[in-house]
Amino acid sequence: MISPDLREFVARELKIAPEKLKDTDRLQHDLGLDGNDAAQFLQKFAERFDVDMSSFEFEKYFGRESLGCLPLWIVWIVIPPLRPKVKPVTLADLQKSVRAKKWKRPRARE
Repeated sequence: MISPDLREFVARELKIAPEKLKDTDRLQHDLGLDGNDAAQFLQKFAERFDVDMSSFEFEKYFGRESLGCLPLWIVWIVIPPLRPKVKPVTLADLQKSVRAKKWKRPRARE
């Protein structure tokens, strides 16, 4: 279960009602974070909760912001195979990292 502090942080940063957030919410897939927005969110998360994110490999979990002058989500809609295969990061994963004070790689999900 995510802590009230983490719930409030995510709700404030993403402008979502705290009661709508679930442990299983995925940052990219459910909450819409990607590219620079995801990078900024994770930087604020690390600073707020004093989490060492040095072992976090961004490209495994999030896509790039754009492809030239086109936002990537437009390319993904037109050509779905170009959508990157990324691993999900859930709010529960963030909570585990808060407790450990370092990035805790999510276990493989089916």
